[in-house]
Amino acid sequence: MTYMRLSQWIRFHHQMNSHIIDYTLEQYGNPEGDEQVEGFTVADCWQNIQRYYNRRNSNTRGNKEKLRDLIKVAHYAQLAYDKLKEELGEEDVY
Repeated sequence: MTYMRLSQWIRFHHQMNSHIIDYTLEQYGNPEGDEQVEGFTVADCWQNIQRYYNRRNSNTRGNKEKLRDLIKVAHYAQLAYDKLKEELGEEDVY
């Protein structure tokens, strides 16, 4: 039996894949490969995470968008992780 948290993460991973392919790539993808996020700093990623955190109690955008915002937070956390790892000259934690 797979540990429950791992199963939950795998389901979330499928949501993240769909988000990147169907939403992020659609809106922000660039055939030349130089996407805006490439120029973001770790601080920029944290600022975007804060932006989505700040609108967590807003009911104006609907339930799907509330859920999508959490996917965006996770995506920015992944970007911040990779950028900070590079900035620190570190390997992955595990």
